[in-house]
Amino acid sequence: MTDYKKPELLAPAGNRDAVAAAVQAGADAVYLGGKDFSARAFADNFSNDDIEWATEYCHLRKVKVYIAVNTLVADREFERLAGFIAFVNNIGADAIIVQDFGVARLAREIAPELSLHASTQAFVYDSDGAEYAGQLGFKRVVAARELSFDKIKEIVTNTSIEIEMFVHGALCICYSGQCLMSSMIGGRSANRGKCAQPCRLLYKVCGKERYNLSPKDLCLIKHLDSIKKSGVSALKIEGRMKGAAYVSTVTAIYRKYLDGQDKVSQADYEKLERIFYRGGFTDGYFTGKKGAHMICPDKPENPYEKQCGTETVVCRDVKNPVQINCIARLGAPLSVQMTDSLGNSIVCKGKIPVQRAQKKALTHEHLKTRLSKLGDTVFVAESITIDSDDNIFLPVSELNCVRRDAAQLLQQCITSSYRRDSAKDFKINTLSRAKVQALQTAAQISTKEQLEAVEECDFLYIPLDLVLKQNYENKKIIAVLPRISGDDLYYKLRELPVKKALMTNIGQYSILQKLNFDIYIDYNLNVFNTMAADHFSYAKRITVSAELMLSQIRGIAAQVPLEAVAYGRLPLMLTENCIIKSGKSCGAANGISDRTGVTFPVRCLPECRNEILNSKPVVMSDKLEDIKNSGIDAVRLLFTIETPKECAEVLEWYKKGIRPDIDFTRGKFYKGV
Repeated sequence: MTDYKKPELLAPAGNRDAVAAAVQAGADAVYLGGKDFSARAFADNFSNDDIEWATEYCHLRKVKVYIAVNTLVADREFERLAGFIAFVNNIGADAIIVQDFGVARLAREIAPELSLHASTQAFVYDSDGAEYAGQLGFKRVVAARELSFDKIKEIVTNTSIEIEMFVHGALCICYSGQCLMSSMIGGRSANRGKCAQPCRLLYKVCGKERYNLSPKDLCLIKHLDSIKKSGVSALKIEGRMKGAAYVSTVTAIYRKYLDGQDKVSQADYEKLERIFYRGGFTDGYFTGKKGAHMICPDKPENPYEKQCGTETVVCRDVKNPVQINCIARLGAPLSVQMTDSLGNSIVCKGKIPVQRAQKKALTHEHLKTRLSKLGDTVFVAESITIDSDDNIFLPVSELNCVRRDAAQLLQQCITSSYRRDSAKDFKINTLSRAKVQALQTAAQISTKEQLEAVEECDFLYIPLDLVLKQNYENKKIIAVLPRISGDDLYYKLRELPVKKALMTNIGQYSILQKLNFDIYIDYNLNVFNTMAADHFSYAKRITVSAELMLSQIRGIAAQVPLEAVAYGRLPLMLTENCIIKSGKSCGAANGISDRTGVTFPVRCLPECRNEILNSKPVVMSDKLEDIKNSGIDAVRLLFTIETPKECAEVLEWYKKGIRPDIDFTRGKFYKGV
């Protein structure tokens, strides 16, 4: 097998102590978030001063710093965001981690030298998606956690972009970036960094109340040998909301086995369990064997007396090795050159000339001893060379002063080498969309029977496989591509009788473009602002994020027509693992119930995936004037589990603009996230 470069070990940090713990425990890179725009809004997080400190602390020790800017951002926040990205760029952070394509577009515009990493929230799970990200200027993609080792290796082999994968920490039951549950039922958006973690609560499945949405923590420490040979660029530890002891313990143990030791000791494995325990560990989807074994159905009883922050490890004091060259000539000030392993180099000269010794001469050994005393700095002398005249003398105070000044100069040199020129100015777009005079209506159906009830709509979204099966050729039809599309997508699209498709993940773009399809953008691609809409300007129509208020939509000054889902039981989660099967009785239930008795329908998708639907539908049939005022061009009626009769009734509400007498929600149209 090819000898691959050892992957980077990437550790989390929620505060200054965690940064130091990560570096001292052997991390190659650290990721952290600011007070805003971070997907861990409830971590301590970092002020701008903290971020600047962390960047300098890490860079002096040859550790990289990545800043999480991985939430969806509204237009009204872009001025503040632009200032933050400019700050991060100018202090020399190595990359930002991004979910929102509008944020990526902004970063490329104002800070083109700042590297971009596509967050796992960007929903990249195949080679086509990774390549798409690469074409947008991303240097790295954080792959979806639902991927097997074989799939990850396939992506690495078929793409040129760097691939990062999670190896340890909390798992979400839902594909990242596709979860609306916290937002829709709790008012706290995961895509905006405020997840309330409803997946960690009790749910009743198949008559049993258990923690059916709560996965065990991921631990791939025993698979490192395979991972190292895969060509993956970086291994990521989850945990920005955990303390320094957790970061220290997990990072040090992964460092140990990443650097060569093969078989994981039971003692080290127990240390990982002891520092955080959620019913044991899982290797997740890595082996391709998903199922109930990944879930922690019972609230775990901690087998350890102490946990979360009590386990510690002895870590090395990280130093930056330097080469020191000293020249001591009679009559001239002492000259000290100090160079680190990255090529940063300075020359520092003393203030008094070297004298001829009257008594005891200054030997090479004495000079080396004095110049090596760097204990109170970040440096350690790797080698010292002396070029001096014989029989010379300098006061000890002068030797100490030159050494201290040289170390300070080199520290300044290293810090400044990462800093960049000021970022470019960004002009805020303050335009608003004009009121729409006549709304178009689109219906998205799930079954052939539903279609017969809504055929009069202006547009018809129909599942790809149903279009193929029925050979529909109606010009109003737009084929809905599955959010997780298989390897056979190209062949299916090639046989499709229509040339319009609803794109549901970025990996589908290259195929649709190659086959000359009209492309429509779905809401799950999370278009949240004008710059994101501009990114998808090639589309015929964009369905905006389901988490936007009408007032926010009005500020999306894009030229592409906009659509919003104005009716339907929104999918709250898309899961790779079957929730019903994990409840020990596959096919015996069609929903899950929470602790209050509310039932959420569950749809079974191909390959045992699930889609959890909201307990009640969004209804906006009596608010069509508000929708027009927001500048939305078309409303979508999303039909999932409705009968044909119910579909016809819903369509009638929207024709007449009436408020139905049912239990419904307004979604996020009036209340933001």
